Formats: sequence, C-alpha cells, structure tokens
Amino acid sequence: MRTMALLLLVSLLAAAAAATSNTSDNMHNERGEEETRQIFLVWKAELGKTYSSVAEEERAYGMFKHRLRDIDQGWHEDGYSTWSWDRERSEEETRRIIAEWKATNDKMYSSIDHEKHRYAIFKDALRQVDRNNAGYAIGVDTNHQGINGFTDLTLEEFSVVCSGFILEGFEPSPADLRREAEIQERLRLVYAPPSLWAY
Repeated sequence: MRTMALLLLVSLLAAAAAATSNTSDNMHNERGEEETRQIFLVWKAELGKTYSSVAEEERAYGMFKHRLRDIDQGWHEDGYSTWSWDRERSEEETRRIIAEWKATNDKMYSSIDHEKHRYAIFKDALRQVDRNNAGYAIGVDTNHQGINGFTDLTLEEFSVVCSGFILEGFEPSPADLRREAEIQERLRLVYAPPSLWAY
C-alpha cells in the first residue's frame, strides 16, 4: 500500500514537474493549491492520518503546505532544474556535484577505473539521499540526509573505515579481521595519494 501511494505521488509530481520550470527568473514559482492539496491527500492516506475536525485537518494542511514550500525552495537553491523535489538528477548535475565534492574532500583516485567505480557508488548514494529527503519533506521519512566525505564508499567499506570502537563482548572474529584488512588494503589502492585517506 505504501509503495502504491508513493508511486501515485511520484506520478503526480512528475506531471507537475513537466509543466513547471525552475530558473532564477522563476524564483518565486509555487505549486498550485490543487496540486498541493492532492499531495497532502496522498500523504494523509499513506500514513493513515485522521483528524477530529475540519479545522484540525486545515491546520495540519497549512503546516504540510508550509513544509512542502520550504523543501521546494531548498531544492531550488540547491540547483535543481524543476520545482518537483521527486526527480532524478541529470548526469551533468551529478557529475558537477561529485566534482565539487571531490574538491571539498580532497579526493583523488589512483586510476580511471577506480574513479568510475567510485562515481557509480556516489551516484547511487546521492539518489538514495534525494529519495529519502523527498519522503522527509512530506513526512514519510523521519530524517533529512546529506552527502559527506564517505559518500563514495559502500556500506561495508564505510563500516570498516569507521570501525575502531568495539563494545565488550563484540570482538570481531579472525575472519572478520582478515576481511577488514582486505577492504582497507583495497581502499589504500583506490585513493591517491594515500596520505589523503587516513583511517
């Protein structure tokens, strides 16, 4: 049921995105009342929300509308080319983001193959962040996410890089320690120069 409601929401927003552009000349463009109300109704059904009175529902709708406007504005300021927050980034946009991210985080890869592989991981992570934040905007997800210096790592690699504090009674097995050493060595080969990747 939840998936069906989100698919309906996505299709509504995609249709709206096709009709609306996000340029600096169109900074104050906002969703129409009918579109906003429809998104609210889908969100309400998705979460099983009920209200004791029309006045209570209208207050909830006002808060929802305000949050949706804020997220639209935030996505606009982040350089999205449409007002709909539920969209896929273009390849050009994703490449610009990773170039800025690499410069900010002093990331350099030791080969073109390594860079392509890390880009695929980064792109997938960015897509997941965008989808989570779209859900957060309407209350489906409970947190807002972002990218950081570890966005080009798989979950397993991230766990290895960030491990170090081991709770008593949860010491890794010799096999786990060997696997961690293999992953650390693989990462040492990916990044150049290695001194930029200290863990």
